[in-house]
Amino acid sequence: MAQCLGMLHCCRSTPTTTADGDMALKSSHLSLLLISLCSTLLLCSACPSLCSCMYQGGSNDTGLRFVECKDPAIVMVPADVPSDTFKLRLQKTSVVRVPKASFSSLGRLLYLWLTYNSITTLHPRSFANLSALHELRLDGNLLSVFPWDALRDMPRLRTLGLHNNRLTRIPVHAARYLGNITYLDLSSNRLTTLPNEVIAGLPFYPPFDPAQPQRRVVLGLQDNLWVCDCRLALLLELSRTTESYLVLLDRYIVCSGPKDFSGVPFQSVELPHCVKPSVLTSTTKITTPLGSNVMVRCEATGFPTPALIWIKSAGPNDSNTACCRDINATALKEKLPRRLPSFLQNSPQVGLRWSVISLNGISYGDAGEYRCRAHNMAGSSEASISVDVVRVVAKKSAFKTPAQKLRNGSPLPPPSRNGPSVSNASPGRYMNAPKASRDKMKREKMKRNKMSALQMQ
Repeated sequence: MAQCLGMLHCCRSTPTTTADGDMALKSSHLSLLLISLCSTLLLCSACPSLCSCMYQGGSNDTGLRFVECKDPAIVMVPADVPSDTFKLRLQKTSVVRVPKASFSSLGRLLYLWLTYNSITTLHPRSFANLSALHELRLDGNLLSVFPWDALRDMPRLRTLGLHNNRLTRIPVHAARYLGNITYLDLSSNRLTTLPNEVIAGLPFYPPFDPAQPQRRVVLGLQDNLWVCDCRLALLLELSRTTESYLVLLDRYIVCSGPKDFSGVPFQSVELPHCVKPSVLTSTTKITTPLGSNVMVRCEATGFPTPALIWIKSAGPNDSNTACCRDINATALKEKLPRRLPSFLQNSPQVGLRWSVISLNGISYGDAGEYRCRAHNMAGSSEASISVDVVRVVAKKSAFKTPAQKLRNGSPLPPPSRNGPSVSNASPGRYMNAPKASRDKMKREKMKRNKMSALQMQ
């Protein structure tokens, strides 16, 4: 900076009364350029209000800039932090929220400490443009939720400190962004469990590429409200393994629940692994007559023993026109999906539960898709059964009366003057006539034949 001011003084002292006008013009332009350069340097070197700036490892020209802001009067993240800052510590201030892109001008930042403030809210893009950041510490704030997808803006991050906040859960999707984290401090929060997916997402597991070395991961979990059930089985196993690449900051971790394990150290607890439910049904489709009684059954296995519910997820198939002409308006207006309020269920042994729903006097409105859903600590699964209701149609007789044949378009033979003539009648009608009529017709024929024989004599 002193060199800049000296050059500026030199330019200003250059005589401008020379006969050469071009020389004077060039000197004026050079002065303006130096003034602009010096203004820029002054701006870059300015320290934010209520903050202190220092250099580590050298003088102002060769050292690395470290900015520290720890005045309780600071209520917002400083916007004028010099762009060449490599370490920023914002500590014991009154900052409550960190807005979007609060540090976007600090592309060289390696260490960011936002510790022991009053921060309750982080924007998902609070740390945009911090691609070089190695360490982020948020210890001693009031965070109940951390935006894990914000880690995408910090691909080189290795250390993440969330000690002494108010976190109640770590979501499963956090595992997607932990592949480079080698130090994760979750101690002194309000956590009750830690998903196995999150543990598996840390880079201490053997890498898929044998050329990459296996890394040791430090994990802080102490002083939480751990519920020691099957969800923590993997963590407990790893914590006991002496050759594990997972290192606990404090190995003395105590269970807070359930009641049988309250106050018991992790090292003394034996827990089975959770098993995600699997649902089976006896069939996937049922076709039943209108008015019948139907029982729909499913069973689920898993650990802990799954809980079962039934959901009607879809109504009758619209292509079933016989159904839908008769279905009542109430069934058409049914709000789906809906949970069925009553059904039978039983658990004959640990890890197994079956359930049955009864559809008595089944109607067209009962047709549709039914889902049996099972859930436990390890997850959920379901299976579906389709129920179709069909109309019952009575079988028609093959015999048709003369009136029915007339309705169907089959004409009767014309009557004879002397009564019905068998010869004039069609063989089909004679054979299909009742037996009493056939006998009467035979007697009349024999009587006519006798009369004809007497007349000829």
